[in-house]
Amino acid sequence: MQLRCAGLMAAALCFSTPATAQDTIADLVVAASGGAAAGTFDQNGNDYDLLLTALNTAGLTAAVADPAADLTVFAPRDAAFVRLARDLGYQGQDEQGSWTFLVQALTTLGGGDPVPVLQDVLKYHVAPARITLFGVLVRSLFGIPIPTLVPGATIQPAFTRLIDNEPDLGDPRVRLPLNLFATNGVVHTIDRVLLPIDLP
Repeated sequence: MQLRCAGLMAAALCFSTPATAQDTIADLVVAASGGAAAGTFDQNGNDYDLLLTALNTAGLTAAVADPAADLTVFAPRDAAFVRLARDLGYQGQDEQGSWTFLVQALTTLGGGDPVPVLQDVLKYHVAPARITLFGVLVRSLFGIPIPTLVPGATIQPAFTRLIDNEPDLGDPRVRLPLNLFATNGVVHTIDRVLLPIDLP
């Protein structure tokens, strides 16, 4: 799937090549991570292996594969998850070690069970409507927050920056690829993980 226009601002005003009939959000994320090899930890920080692993662990893969849904997913690439692990104290750079570290951190936050916290983090990356980057920019202009699947938790857009509920860590920015249209929504890549809470 290729954008028909170049540059982030130009891309905000145009559309990607339409998805085929079977391309759900889950299909797009899998395809962008190498198809059959998707979800396998590697050295490519620009794909979505950690996101796929997180979705599977949280039991949310079916939600982004639902053809009847209409969603926007802000998809952190692998480098975003590694960056979060390092922000929280991990010393390495690899995907496997970062994932293990993050699961341990989520287990602590969840009082022994990482899954509910992981589900909230992932749902915070999903808006219950189809929003193009142009729509994100319009919301930024008028100060309109982006709703998420976490009740009461919103994201405040500031141009291509997405302000989350953790004030001490850097906020994600929307990066290419973006405006990837699926039959059940749209996907935008982001360079950090969105956090729905102020971490202790």
